[in-house]
Amino acid sequence: MAVEAIRNKTPRQVRSDVGAFSARYVEDWDAWVGAHRDARPQLFGRILRKWQATRPVAMRRLRAEAEHRPPFLDDLLELAAEPLRALAGLTVLTIAHRTRKQDEALTTLWTIFSRLPTSGAASCVGITKAVLLLTDGRIGPAFDSQVRSKLGVGRPATCREWLQTLQDVGEDIAVFESSHGRLIKAVPARFAQLAYGRLYDMALGPR
Repeated sequence: MAVEAIRNKTPRQVRSDVGAFSARYVEDWDAWVGAHRDARPQLFGRILRKWQATRPVAMRRLRAEAEHRPPFLDDLLELAAEPLRALAGLTVLTIAHRTRKQDEALTTLWTIFSRLPTSGAASCVGITKAVLLLTDGRIGPAFDSQVRSKLGVGRPATCREWLQTLQDVGEDIAVFESSHGRLIKAVPARFAQLAYGRLYDMALGPR
């Protein structure tokens, strides 16, 4: 079933949706994109905990602050570095045309960030929030309950299900743009520099 979260909306409606996105999450994102590279590991953990990425289970911490056994958050980020480099330039709009290497990278990231909790495995919520941050918003949205409700999907249990839904999201954006022009022209000017996955997340996410 096709995702039809924005394709039938007017630019004015999309602008209103993005503009109504929760201010506290906007502040978190501003802090993330403005952070020095060396500050990002600590900020990554702080933001994901604030976003309750692994609720109700505690999330892994950096080695310097952890009281749990390995792997530490530093380890996960180190493992993610190479797959993230492979995704350079890929967005949710172009994900249907990903290369085999990029497909493998996305699968690897799903596996890595399934280890975010100190016990058990992360759901799609934690994994997709991590990927949204680390791709600077190119690969999104994050699959929290509000977003999934508006997409009309359940929790993807596998990477394949996640990627299929991302392809459907990309098609939803493409249909909107075929009627109204680029999505960035439909959002408030202060958000026009944001990547597709982040803008789509804001259009559907918490008010």
